[in-house]
Amino acid sequence: MSPPPPPRVAAVYTSTPDDIEIIKTWPGGNGITSDKVPTEIAYDSPPDPPSGAEPTTKWGFQFRPDESRLRCIKLFLDRSQKLPFYVSPLDTAAQLKRFNKNVVDAVSDYLTQIYKHTMDTLTRRYGESFMASTKVEFVLTCPAVWSDAAKNTTLLAAERAGMGSRSEIQMISEPEAAAVYTLKAIQPNHLNIGDNFIVCDAGGGTVDEEASLIAYKIMSLKPLRVEESALGTGGLCGSAFLNYRFEEHVKNRLGVGKFDEMKTKKGKTWQMGLKYFEEFVKRNFNEDEYQEINVPFPGLADDEEAGLDSGFLLMTAEQVKDIFAPVVKEVCDLVRGQVEGLRAKGGIVSGIVLVGGFGQSDYLYRQLKAHFTSAAPPPYSERPTHASASATQEMGSIEVMQPVYAWTAVVRGAVLRGLEGNMVISRKSRMHYGTSYATVYDEEKHSVSERYWSPLWERWMVSDRMQWHIAKPRSLCTTEAPGGGKWLDIVGKAN
Repeated sequence: MSPPPPPRVAAVYTSTPDDIEIIKTWPGGNGITSDKVPTEIAYDSPPDPPSGAEPTTKWGFQFRPDESRLRCIKLFLDRSQKLPFYVSPLDTAAQLKRFNKNVVDAVSDYLTQIYKHTMDTLTRRYGESFMASTKVEFVLTCPAVWSDAAKNTTLLAAERAGMGSRSEIQMISEPEAAAVYTLKAIQPNHLNIGDNFIVCDAGGGTVDEEASLIAYKIMSLKPLRVEESALGTGGLCGSAFLNYRFEEHVKNRLGVGKFDEMKTKKGKTWQMGLKYFEEFVKRNFNEDEYQEINVPFPGLADDEEAGLDSGFLLMTAEQVKDIFAPVVKEVCDLVRGQVEGLRAKGGIVSGIVLVGGFGQSDYLYRQLKAHFTSAAPPPYSERPTHASASATQEMGSIEVMQPVYAWTAVVRGAVLRGLEGNMVISRKSRMHYGTSYATVYDEEKHSVSERYWSPLWERWMVSDRMQWHIAKPRSLCTTEAPGGGKWLDIVGKAN
């Protein structure tokens, strides 16, 4: 499962819809800009607090490296989510119990800090009088794999944080938000009705373990409307696996003892090397340009055998490729599975769009391009047609695209969702939905051991029968209901 990436915040004024502002300054950031903020929060009691006083709160960038804090607290909203290795459920429970908090309280407190900082940033941008007279609407994003219960609890926490009532707050999955932005950003002459585009979000943080893919079919151009054309897929090949492989590489080079000593006694040294790998190597590595890379590990003694010199670990292009290769291959295999599934149904796959931090990777882009854009282009035509696209499909070529703002595509898409409403007119159900019921016992259908006597109906009954209403992966379309609510209608229900 893929833990949610660190939060990002984008804002836009409806009168200037093209001016999307990404919040990049945060409390504790020491003036350094970042388009994301860590999902970390901690509580502390002030000295001699009055009875009933709330504990003080630290969050985001306000921690020293050695300070205790609650990490990835949002993951605890969905019990099915896998926790990163450095998050202890027991430690988390102990910290919450100490301050008489539960998980929803902590998530709400964290979102409260996000809300306050966002409103403060917007007030600085637009002025107090403007903000006092302007309604602010919130659109939250969530991982595609989250359960309905986790989504509902997230809305509850956001409501308690002051973002509005649950009926007012909109929610959109991260892959869908990325798709909304990227498909809008693609030049109109690249889109044709009937085309399918695969959006690949390979994550971007140190905890993004799963790559998520989702395919959309263009249904209309003005306005742009799409439908999910294949059930979203995912695999354990996200950005975090590159970090795991990098860690194993460094451990093998230094030796287990020396590596463990660095992590425990020189934590900042390890964090600096990991950050360099995360922010430079992942995004920029290109085997044609970089024959070797020097990763900073300040404070480590020179070791010729390990390749350590003057606080730098020398890595050859082949060593970096060994780290990337299995992860990138898995991403390529996932994309190929989506492509083959769509083509088997007669669909035209026109593009693969890379989003997320790892979506900016030059190496990933080149490998996908080599796999899917290997065929020669069709003959030049001043008036390209859908038929020429079909011919290209038959030759196996699919265009691979990297949006300019791949890293922040999710929050930009969430903003567009708030501005323009729902661009996705139909989705694939990711679960089976049904209701349980009790019915009259029938000896030809039911086991005797399952029956019970009902004093109310005065007859033998059986319980826990299921009536299924929606089967995975049935197409569902979202329509407006009276009063602004939402109804989910089953596409082709009459059939």
